[in-house]
Amino acid sequence: MTDIKRILGFLLLFTCMIAGASAAGSPAADFYATPETGSALLTVEFTDISAGDASGRAWYFGDGITDPEWTETAPDAGWSARGGHSMVVLSDGSILLMGGLEEDAYTHDVWRSEDSGATWSRVADEPRWGPRLYHSSLLLADGSILIMGGLFWDGEQFYEYNDVWRSTTKGALWTKVADEAAWTARDGLTSLLLHDGSILVMGGWDRIGQKNDVWRSNNNGISWSQISYRADWPPRAYHSSVLLSDGSIVLMGGYVEDDDGWSYYNDVWRSTDNGATWTEMTSDAKWSPRDGHTSVALPDGGILLMGGMNNETRYGDLWHSADFGATWTELTPETGWHARDRHSSVLLPDGSILVAGGWSYAGDDEYTYYNDVWRLETADSTAENPTHIYEAPGSYSVTLRAFNAAGISTITKGDFITVTEPAPAETPAPPATPENEVTPVHTPTPEQSPVVYAPVLLMFAGMIVVWVRKEE
Repeated sequence: MTDIKRILGFLLLFTCMIAGASAAGSPAADFYATPETGSALLTVEFTDISAGDASGRAWYFGDGITDPEWTETAPDAGWSARGGHSMVVLSDGSILLMGGLEEDAYTHDVWRSEDSGATWSRVADEPRWGPRLYHSSLLLADGSILIMGGLFWDGEQFYEYNDVWRSTTKGALWTKVADEAAWTARDGLTSLLLHDGSILVMGGWDRIGQKNDVWRSNNNGISWSQISYRADWPPRAYHSSVLLSDGSIVLMGGYVEDDDGWSYYNDVWRSTDNGATWTEMTSDAKWSPRDGHTSVALPDGGILLMGGMNNETRYGDLWHSADFGATWTELTPETGWHARDRHSSVLLPDGSILVAGGWSYAGDDEYTYYNDVWRLETADSTAENPTHIYEAPGSYSVTLRAFNAAGISTITKGDFITVTEPAPAETPAPPATPENEVTPVHTPTPEQSPVVYAPVLLMFAGMIVVWVRKEE
């Protein structure tokens, strides 16, 4: 009996350990739907069966973004108005904002928001890395943060950086990882964290000019190897790039200065081999050529591009692509926030987008700097088990993003819901043509019509009278 109790105790302890580990880790997203096929209008009930303890969800039902309405979450965020800064989102959903250029000063402070950008607190006033703008930052797989590159002007000359700094304390303390990375000192670069944990740095502007090289680090920025000396896309700076859910990379827009003057791009390039080779998705996207814009990869594989500038024109528009950047749809020409460039944008765990800071040009070398924060919700639903009505026939892919403080998990089921044309309405049968009625001949009974038998009765009465007279 004692052995049985021990065994049961071990089993209970093991079960608790497994349950605790599952609850402590990030969820594993999964779902099913009822029904999966039917005619429009089709009402589908979705059920979340994600493993682990998800604290939130973001559903994308495949209809696209139909109501791109921005909300101003902070008209004055607390950090000084600026542009050329960077932002990252931590696994717990908090946001860090770093560096940038104020109206007359380069900054290197670090700010943090734990409520989706509504309020901010300063976590580092003067970190060890120097003031700069046009740098790049990203979140690593282990939760640490990297900041690299950038530009600084001391009032007499410009200094460009190729140093790499890392924080394991959510931006409070920083350690130099590389004093001089293998790539040349530059600003206007972009960086991405790939699915295998390696880091890419692409393009930018060094002392020679704009670049189109690609560099990769497999050890969190300590050392770098050149993937491409000259990528297939032309040299540029102040472009944007995103990593999509399928692991491919998309690079968009940017600026180049050569003997012919300034040129702005609206081309889109894609790599499916971690930046080694590239395919041009379009040489002339529907959005106007620009630089200083931002782009975000959505959980369902779509891309949003917003803002930027071309010469003296600033943009406050929002564009969407659902096919790796090959074609684009303008969701709105005016987002609600003031047209700007050199702002920063990030994707939050619940699928919403934040845009923060930046500047606009008022002419005569007059710039307006911003410290406002705007938010766009992109998910179709954040409920655990939502219901959705599909109005149009088609095949729909569905995405669920489940998350908690430990991490995020996303699953997409392609062509998951099939909606057919509604069944044609039944046509009522025409009324039958009535046949000509034949009136039946009806012989009444004596009770019904005594008049019919009156002659017969009179005849019998006469015979009786004759018979009586003879007897007399």
